[in-house]
Amino acid sequence: MNEFFTFMGMGIEHILQFPDGYDHLLFILALSAIYTFSEWKKVLLLVTAFTIGHSITLLLTISGISPIPSSVIEWLIPLTIIIVCILNFITKIKDENNQNSKKINSSIMVRRYSIALVFGLIHGLGFANYLRQMLPDSLLNPLLGFNVGLEIAQILVVLIGLGIGFVVMKYLDFTKNRWKIILSAIVLVFALHLFVMQTLALFE
Repeated sequence: MNEFFTFMGMGIEHILQFPDGYDHLLFILALSAIYTFSEWKKVLLLVTAFTIGHSITLLLTISGISPIPSSVIEWLIPLTIIIVCILNFITKIKDENNQNSKKINSSIMVRRYSIALVFGLIHGLGFANYLRQMLPDSLLNPLLGFNVGLEIAQILVVLIGLGIGFVVMKYLDFTKNRWKIILSAIVLVFALHLFVMQTLALFE
């Protein structure tokens, strides 16, 4: 049980400690940027889809199945953030005052769940690069603890992001769309920097 909590702490630390979880933190912020605090349940489901994705590849990679070089993985991770930010710019959640709007919003959610799951597979490979050097012979408790820690940290990041968005929209009179664009633009700037750095590293 001590082993479980040790690796849970490592999972939390990996997301929250700069710069280790910098890229994953940016992805979570980008993924949740189009939502408000009142939509926290939708965001929680998105984070869960992301967790399922990275849990799959984390387990496979730690078990010795790793078809992608770590340098390529580190290059792909900022690319996933850039793609989500671009999608944020062109995505507009509609007020659900009619059946058509509900269908559009439902379609957007399905697309974002799929993105969270698929891109979670890529981020899981990145988590594995961090974790594999520290694992003991027994995998179950460390992997479970690490994933629980990641989930706790991700939810914390989401709640902070949604809380800041709530304050900005309520007291600075930002519209939901304006806040989405500003947050996505900030995340995009950092993601582009990461992407350039990883691209240069890829060809060294």
